[in-house]
Formats: sequence, C-alpha cells, structure tokens
Amino acid sequence: MNWQGAVVNNKVMKSIVKSAISAAVLAIAAGGYAYAADMPIKNPPPPKPVPFFFVNDTSVSFTYFFNATDPGISGSAGIVPGGVAGTGMTTSRAQGSIDHFDVWEYGTNLIHAEVDQYGNNDPIQGQPGASGSREFFGFTRSTLGFNELSHSKFFATPFTNDVGLEFGLTAGTQNNYLAEQTTQYVVGLNFDLAIPKPLGTMLFAVMAYKEFTHNEFDACGPGGAFSGTAAPGFFGACIGGGAFGGNRDFEWTWRLEAFNSIPLGGLLGSWADAARIINILNVTGPKGTGLSQSACAAIGCAGTIGVGDPFGINETKTEVFEDARLSLDTSKIFWGKPGIWDTYVGYRYWFNKFGTNHNDWLFATNAPGTSIESTVYVGTTYHFK
Repeated sequence: MNWQGAVVNNKVMKSIVKSAISAAVLAIAAGGYAYAADMPIKNPPPPKPVPFFFVNDTSVSFTYFFNATDPGISGSAGIVPGGVAGTGMTTSRAQGSIDHFDVWEYGTNLIHAEVDQYGNNDPIQGQPGASGSREFFGFTRSTLGFNELSHSKFFATPFTNDVGLEFGLTAGTQNNYLAEQTTQYVVGLNFDLAIPKPLGTMLFAVMAYKEFTHNEFDACGPGGAFSGTAAPGFFGACIGGGAFGGNRDFEWTWRLEAFNSIPLGGLLGSWADAARIINILNVTGPKGTGLSQSACAAIGCAGTIGVGDPFGINETKTEVFEDARLSLDTSKIFWGKPGIWDTYVGYRYWFNKFGTNHNDWLFATNAPGTSIESTVYVGTTYHFK
C-alpha cells in the first residue's frame, strides 16, 4: 500500500491546480495591461511536471547496541570453546546501514542494507580468541495502494486511509559458529489506519511468511576437537548418526507488522516539533522445524534433550520483535534545516529471537537468556538532500 502516496499525491495535485489558477489569473491581468499599453503579451511558464517520485529519501545510519544476544551461545565463548555451560552471553553490536525510501504514483518502496560487527564474546566461527563475528543483512518492502490503482477513494473509510498489497524479501548471513544464511519472503495486505492527526502515521500489515535457512548446528562435517555434542555447532560429527546438510525449509506461517510514527509537536506543543517517537512491532508465528523426514530420522525433530531431539531446539515458537525510539531532528534544532540529520535513542526487545524457544534446554539452561534480546541503543542518521 502507498504509505504516504495518497497524502503526498493530493498535496502535489492541489499545488499544481493552485499554480495553474494563479498563472491563469496573472496571464489575464498581464494581458489586459499589455493591451492597454499596446505591449506584447508573454505566455506564462508551464507548470513544472510532477516528479516520478513524490518522496525520494536516501540515508545512512550508525547504531550501537549495548546488549545484543546470539541464541544458544553461552558466556565466555570468546575464551572457552563453546562457552561455559550455564552462563548467558551478551555482546555489543555496531551497525552501519543505508536506507532508501520512495513514494510514487501507485505505491512505496523501502530498501534497507546493513553490516553488523559483533563483539569478541561472539567470535568468528565460534573460535576463541577470534575477532567478533560480522553479519550482512538486508530487506525490501514494497506496497501498491488500492486507491491509487483504482484512481478512487473506495478504500478510504472511517477506519482506513488506504489499503494495499505489500510484499518483500529479506536475506542475510553471519560468520559466527552457526554460519547461518537466511532468506525470507512476505506477502499480504497493508492498512494505512485512520487515526487522529496528532498521533501521526499508523500502518498495519497482515502477511504470509516463508523462510529458508542453512546453518551448521545440525549439519554433518568432519570430526574434530570441537565436534559433536561436546560443543554443538562447531562443524562437528553428525548428530544422531545420519547425514544432514544443514538446510532448513520452514513451513508457511503468519506475520503481523505494525509501524507508528508520532510527531511530538502535535501532542506537546511547538517546542517539541523536532521530536518524534517511532515504534516497530513484528510478530511471526511458529514455522515448524524446517527439517525434512530424512533429517528428522538423523537428528530428531522435537522433544527434550535425550528424547527425540538431542538438543530440543528444532521446534520453533512465536517470535516477537519490538523496537521503539525517540528521534530528534538535530539539524532543525541547531541549524534550522529540518530533515537532514537525526539522532536517536531507543530500546529493542526480541522475544524468542529467530523463533527459538526460550524455555528449551539450550536457551534456558545451557545458554540462559540468549533467546531474548533486551537492549538499549543509540544512533544517528544523515539524509542525502
């Protein structure tokens, strides 16, 4: 759906109409005076064409998270192979990212790409003494608004400003001990909710979700010092005695996404015009084990440690991700030039991260707390204009 297309489109069209009327009035007046003075008449300049993108914003950001987690990684993993069982692990995460957002006649596009550098508590390939692992991650979201496609206001109701189709792709890889690669697809409906103007913008999407991954946790590999159950995931011997390549094809599931941007000036007065609260909430349903029947025969698909599943980690649970931040338009505060430089402080809560079960043995006993990320962060964004 066109998150801002309808509003911006109306503003642009109204602006063009006003410009055309003003130009016509000026032309008539100018023509009358010219006729009286017997002077040549100049035609008014044509109105500027409407740009293909009503909004076209590209920005770069740097964000620092103080207490990130990596599910299943025990404490002291940067010193002891596999970490010390029974201890949790948190690590810093420095993130550099680039974003592009645009609005055109029929919808919107968002492209996000990031590089994450983790602290030494989560070393490359899980090797003690190595530098912290590095992650490459990106996603896209595009919408097509039904009002825009139909050239009508049929989907503008007391409850919605517009409804549209939303679809996107996510992909990422990290060189930690899991060496995970992930690909995700989403498609569904996006609702631009009609909320009071002081509360800003509220978007809500209901989508179908599909995920494919590859990791080394269950994969078979050559035996070694860090193989098998001594330190699971270190490219070790096959668990359960069968062959498994580490690929997981998860079931289709549901996903809910919500976005809310609240300008504080409308609530607190003009002194707060440079501040806004941005909240993102994503909820993803259970997506099964992702394992084939042959993989299940090799390593088990469900159960508790020693019963069916050697680690009890394969069955996924509902995942909740929420990110809330207070963002300041810093360039407006210092230079009177809005929309160029933002600074922000925020809080991220990630429950059952990656769909892992926080009550399971691996995430509750061996590496307690790592399935739930709770961290404060700070950051800054520069918009190219």
